[in-house]
Amino acid sequence: APVLAHAHLDGWDAPAARFRRAPFAAWVQDLLAWREQPDRLSASQSAERACAQLARAGCGLAAVHVGENGAEGAQNAPLELLAWREVIEPFPTGDAATSFRSWQHSAPPCHGLALHAPYTVDVELAREVFARTGGLVSVHLGETSEERSCLADGTGPLADLLADRRGRRPAGGFDSPVAWLAAVGGMRSGTLAVHASALDADELRALDHAGVAIVFCPGTHLWFDRPEPRFSEAGVFPRALGCDSRASNDELDPLREYRLALRVLPAWAPELAWHALTEGGASVLRRVGRASLEPGSPARFLRLRDPRACVVIRAEADDAHRAAALLRWLASCEDPVLAAARIQEPIHETSG
Repeated sequence: APVLAHAHLDGWDAPAARFRRAPFAAWVQDLLAWREQPDRLSASQSAERACAQLARAGCGLAAVHVGENGAEGAQNAPLELLAWREVIEPFPTGDAATSFRSWQHSAPPCHGLALHAPYTVDVELAREVFARTGGLVSVHLGETSEERSCLADGTGPLADLLADRRGRRPAGGFDSPVAWLAAVGGMRSGTLAVHASALDADELRALDHAGVAIVFCPGTHLWFDRPEPRFSEAGVFPRALGCDSRASNDELDPLREYRLALRVLPAWAPELAWHALTEGGASVLRRVGRASLEPGSPARFLRLRDPRACVVIRAEADDAHRAAALLRWLASCEDPVLAAARIQEPIHETSG
């Protein structure tokens, strides 16, 4: 079953169609204003509905940024969840170590901490998170061009928004989002750079060389009508896919993300994009075996009950090419029929 290495389970009922899509800071402002409304769904209600849609769409595992209590999803959710408390603290009042302990204390029942973005997390606090977290750290990075001016000299729409809401502007001093990531100790294996669609080819290659995993969210990319990322130019394609949230995406559907990824990145081979949606996503989340059909693997299964898929497979005479034929069909089919919302967990046995 597919793996989504980035999602938000809150925002299910966000009136996204009314949100401004440019500049990005205007969308953030609209989202924050909506979150302050008393009549929206609670975080737990939103997470329940989001999990149900993901499960119906065949998702077996999703990694989640959690911005408020309840948005981590329930323990009995119909898919496996890896949830991280999202740190948003651009201007801490105390020292970084104290701030880190406070965020760490707020993390349960989450699995650890994630960073929101370079412009919303204090540099010293980000260093503390990377230094004290030996495992995975996920961060929205290089999502829009507005991020650059904010990081460079504290100007631009995002800096204006921070000044309006927090009364201060970032100090700046970073040439790029990748320079910020290097300064806080995040250029390492175990870092997940979510989006990365506004980075240039050299920056993408630098992330790849450092072992940073790029997690691309095609549905959100198209929702904002952003230009084609430079993955092809860099020769660096995403190692995993995500879906973000209903506040910036029309659906939470891993197979749709797969189709849209190939629309955004026509040079990406369907087999490699499918790997990013399955084994690649499980690998960057350090859940090896969750998305591969191997003896003893704890993988969940994605089953199709679609006559069109059978026709495609049977039309391919060469057994070795049938998987590729099926993936090409999945890349073009907007309504594949799945067998069940939740597949019964298989019994895994190993012989002695």
